[in-house]
Amino acid sequence: MPTVDTGDIVTYYEEAGSGEPLILICGLSADLQVWRSQVPDLCRRFRVICYDNRGAGRTSAPDQPYSIAGMADDLAALLDHLQINSAHVLGWSMGGLIAQHFALTRPQRVRKLILLSTTCQADGFFRLAIQNWMNIRRSDMPFEQILRFVSRWGYSPAFYDNDAVYEKLIQVLAANPYAQEAHAFLRQAEALLAYNTGEAASEIRAQTLVIAGIHDNLLPPYHAEVLAKTIPGATLRMLGGAHTGFDEFPDAYNRAILDFLQ
Repeated sequence: MPTVDTGDIVTYYEEAGSGEPLILICGLSADLQVWRSQVPDLCRRFRVICYDNRGAGRTSAPDQPYSIAGMADDLAALLDHLQINSAHVLGWSMGGLIAQHFALTRPQRVRKLILLSTTCQADGFFRLAIQNWMNIRRSDMPFEQILRFVSRWGYSPAFYDNDAVYEKLIQVLAANPYAQEAHAFLRQAEALLAYNTGEAASEIRAQTLVIAGIHDNLLPPYHAEVLAKTIPGATLRMLGGAHTGFDEFPDAYNRAILDFLQ
């Protein structure tokens, strides 16, 4: 099992392909399996490295405070372990905040930056959604029902018109043997709500691509617009789908990523 021991946690990671390194950073509650539709395409041109954030998947989940800065440190420790001085970095949702902090604090380690369905300034709408999600995780609601609550943010409206496809998604998620524990979700969510890049995003110097799903109702596209305007020279792409548009429309998202990196 590929892991790196950084002292207070053990981080699980996987890699595929060869070439310039490309790091994929998961969002809140997700493990690296979320990139199942990206790795096969991206690894044809890059050395793709996915990992589970602290508190998710097969990485340690200590019941103690987490922070976005600390999770950026986890990424640095992973790159050190792999003897990678610099890499392309892609962060989705909460992973986008980790990526921004990493780019701000370790600019020499970021070649190109891709920020996917994320923000530099969480607003009341987003904070309320995360707080409601936290309250549900604190409740005794069955895990499958929690998945049904959360899944409404992931996909475009048309996706939910196909009952068979939707039910298959729920069953796949419910069968995940590495499903996140409630305490670890709450620790991640607390870290997410405590962090905003804010105007510091204007100090990011890496060439940056910002991607948003046009139907994202967790972080609506105006977040991406603000982010792209704040980061000097950033490119903005609006694609189909919602918060996990990369899973619903992998070809379009993978092409946008590859076009930018090449």
